[in-house]
Amino acid sequence: MKVLNLINILKFKLPLSALVAFVFLSGAVTAGNLEEGVSDPPIVSPKRFDSDVSAFYLGLTGGYATSGTDRFGLTTPTDTFAIGELDLSGSYGGVRAGWRGILPARQGRDYVYGFEIGYDFGSLDDDVTTQIGGITVDGGSEVSDVVSIRFRNGLTNKSGTVLYFLSVGYVNGDVETTNSLSLGPTVQSFAESDSRNGFSASIGAEHNLNANWSITGEYEYVQFDSKDIVFENGFFTKSTPRYRGLRFGLNYRF
Repeated sequence: MKVLNLINILKFKLPLSALVAFVFLSGAVTAGNLEEGVSDPPIVSPKRFDSDVSAFYLGLTGGYATSGTDRFGLTTPTDTFAIGELDLSGSYGGVRAGWRGILPARQGRDYVYGFEIGYDFGSLDDDVTTQIGGITVDGGSEVSDVVSIRFRNGLTNKSGTVLYFLSVGYVNGDVETTNSLSLGPTVQSFAESDSRNGFSASIGAEHNLNANWSITGEYEYVQFDSKDIVFENGFFTKSTPRYRGLRFGLNYRF
């Protein structure tokens, strides 16, 4: 009798145990598949400057210059006359190419340094006029075709996507100095052109847009060497062109 009862219990409980095992195993497999299917979405962010130990880049720039101060005085055989103050201004565009290297700094920042060459086209000019003894005297200055070699260095932010920099450099440009004397219908005009050396300094920032492209903005100061300009009539003036400008640019990094 006891043997028959045991057999009946086993007949009832065996299918129930198999069902429980099947449900348990199915749940485990399903849970495992869910874990494999869940993943973080890809994050697209600007490339860090330190992703490349060194890099070459090409760029386009454009800007506007103003606040140039150059006093124009005219010296004759008998006296020196103040004509006025030149304020060189105008827009310009340019191309540039450079190389930079990177060294680790503190607190997750990086020190970035490098050299850049550039060429600016366009012209910056101004002229002034005054009356001296019934004669209208005009003086002017124009700067164009500026070539530059700059050393640039600075620190990135902690994320490595923005570079704050300072730059100093050598510049060379074409400078034309003009003078005219008008008495009634008679006008005498004189012009002297030369290639002039100088220096530049700027402060700015560069922001990475992605792995290759970045945008820049900077405030710069440019000054050329002072030079005595002698006109054909024997009069002369001292020329010291300078200007300040805002420059924006787009770089492509290799």
